[in-house]
Amino acid sequence: MSMEIQRPTPLDEHPLRRRTYRVPTPSIAAFRALIDDCLFLYISGALIHGRPRMGKSYAIEFVRRDLEQRFPKLSVYKMRCTRSQAPSENSFFATLLNAVKHPAQSSASKPALRGRLVHKLRQVADQRGDDRVVLFIDEAQNLREIEYEWLRDVHDELENHELRLFTFLVGQTQLLAQKSVLQAQDKDQIVARFMVEELAFKGIATGGECAAVMAAYDQGEYPAESGWNYTRFHVPQAYSTGLRLGESGARLWKAFEDAHITARLEGPVEIPMKYFTSAIEAALLISAECDSPTLTFDAGFWAQMVERSRYVMARKATRSMVMSITNH
Repeated sequence: MSMEIQRPTPLDEHPLRRRTYRVPTPSIAAFRALIDDCLFLYISGALIHGRPRMGKSYAIEFVRRDLEQRFPKLSVYKMRCTRSQAPSENSFFATLLNAVKHPAQSSASKPALRGRLVHKLRQVADQRGDDRVVLFIDEAQNLREIEYEWLRDVHDELENHELRLFTFLVGQTQLLAQKSVLQAQDKDQIVARFMVEELAFKGIATGGECAAVMAAYDQGEYPAESGWNYTRFHVPQAYSTGLRLGESGARLWKAFEDAHITARLEGPVEIPMKYFTSAIEAALLISAECDSPTLTFDAGFWAQMVERSRYVMARKATRSMVMSITNH
């Protein structure tokens, strides 16, 4: 590389190499809009469902940071729900206490754990001066009915103290079936609090969406306000002669589409963020080693990046696993 072009920081320090960055997607934008509506209209719960690896956990983190930036007084927490052999009230509240950064011994009594949780939520909300508390529950399809009841108790107790808990259930498509079961059982006290709104969370589904997300790499800067967007940072010489990642949207989409068809994968082409970002990360990191003013991202290049993303391999593995479960 020409010595005339110097990056503001070493390449190894870039968040793309560390996978600590976030880029907006159409589904994240829809998720963000849903949350804004719920907060504005005081709708206390919503469920966000989608297939595995679509980027739901990634989206939670993106939206959580976004909320904290736009509403600094808001209390925002995230809890990951794991599937246990049998629901335990002590374990449930201990997990919630960890989520609000107020851990306690899981061996403590149930009332003590619940009281500690409510006290902490009230304390933080009072200090910040906002009566709204937001809780994201990742892998929410693992929640059992009794755990919804425990969560409802927290919701009601906070409401008695003039605080509103907004719960966003994020998980796989089983969430819809769980809602239907609860409705059939007349469990309106659960559905009305946590499942009023629904959002289907999807991957990249069109060439236009592909280009829009890729353009974000031409805009997001590191370091902040340095003028060094992600594309320029990795391929400064090619960038100086006009290379822009967003202009490759149609080519990358075609590469994923061709891989999908060639592998005879089922269903329409819908690219999970896991593999979409892997292809882009590979493109920038590999190209950083051979940057030049004549560097281009052609169709053949993107076909290689799709292969490196392991999209087809993962889809085939998922299909084989589902078939194995079905046969047994």
